[in-house]
Amino acid sequence: MNWKRIALGILILSLAAGVWGFLMLLNNGQQMLGLGSFVVWGLWMALYVFFASTAAGMFFIASLDLLFKIKTFAGTGKIFMLASLASLGAGLIHILINEGRPERVMNVFLHPNFDSVLAWSVWIYTLIALATAAILLVLFIPQKRLPFRKEPVIKWLMILGFPVAVIASGAVGFTLSTQSSHSFWSVGLFPVLFPIFGMSAGFALSRIIVALYGDKTSPGYPRLAKTMAISTIALLLSITYIIGSVLFVGIYDATPPTIEAANYIMFGQYWYGFWIVQIGLGIVVALGALIKVLSKPGLSKKPAWGLTIGVLVLLGAAVARLNFIIPAQIVAGADFLSSPIIDSRYIDSYIPTLPEWALSAGITAAVILAFYIVAKMMKLIPVRIGNEETGDE
Repeated sequence: MNWKRIALGILILSLAAGVWGFLMLLNNGQQMLGLGSFVVWGLWMALYVFFASTAAGMFFIASLDLLFKIKTFAGTGKIFMLASLASLGAGLIHILINEGRPERVMNVFLHPNFDSVLAWSVWIYTLIALATAAILLVLFIPQKRLPFRKEPVIKWLMILGFPVAVIASGAVGFTLSTQSSHSFWSVGLFPVLFPIFGMSAGFALSRIIVALYGDKTSPGYPRLAKTMAISTIALLLSITYIIGSVLFVGIYDATPPTIEAANYIMFGQYWYGFWIVQIGLGIVVALGALIKVLSKPGLSKKPAWGLTIGVLVLLGAAVARLNFIIPAQIVAGADFLSSPIIDSRYIDSYIPTLPEWALSAGITAAVILAFYIVAKMMKLIPVRIGNEETGDE
């Protein structure tokens, strides 16, 4: 089976679907969205959170090579940093199309209200985007064209960007936790949960990249694959504990909205998303596959295993964003109403429409294609594990 042809076919179909979804958005505006009377953050908001936190996770993993010089990750910094920028780009595109009038985002810069956590989030993500782009620019420009040595400049850019990435990884968690009208979000664990989700998604994406494009003959490949597997297991176990804690607090909080939100996640309209996709595939099956790879190291050199594990973890992480963002809005809306509303325009649930899915698929495919083209142009593929150079050629 030629996986490259299959992947290319999926990308082409996704791009075509994205074009159709974009045309639907241009013709119908936000009327084509499945957003309800109280659910104003839907699929695109959840994917923005997913891609942005994944970008922060990739920044952390890239820093293991570019900043901390950990030999296990030597040679991976460039392509992981490029993946970080690509993931952040996908997230920012999703949040822009979600706004309806994306040009108005400039008001956050021209007339900022720093009493708003959302304003801080926009500035933080802008800073991390600029830092990532600056690091890649210095990495990709040949040393002979620069009037300074690359190594110290990259180091200082990483030092400046690292704390911003730390804040960015938890920015959405802070934003949700400050929404007092949604009591399910108002827990201190959310700013902790989202960085861990980002790290697990980052390791999953890096595992996919290494499985597909890593040089399997490199002496450091087995150690890198083992380190990634152990790190992902630790993060998935941490996520399981924190999710359990969030739901436990929600159920035993004795506040009706939090109890209803927790029950909605586990037994509501999208129960299968939580139990089958997020817990079943994203955690249980992924953990089983990771343990299998650790017990038989030879499997780590087979791309199918790394690809499968990475996709399962990423899928679970993406669905987790939907599970935490949408139910709290539905429950808060129902709790807000003192009496039933009888009106055909009232919608008390949320189901993403086909154009929403199509445009998201197209955006994701376009970003993946752009990442691959740039990686090939900059000769980052294949990934030579153990190459500690930062591009000082």
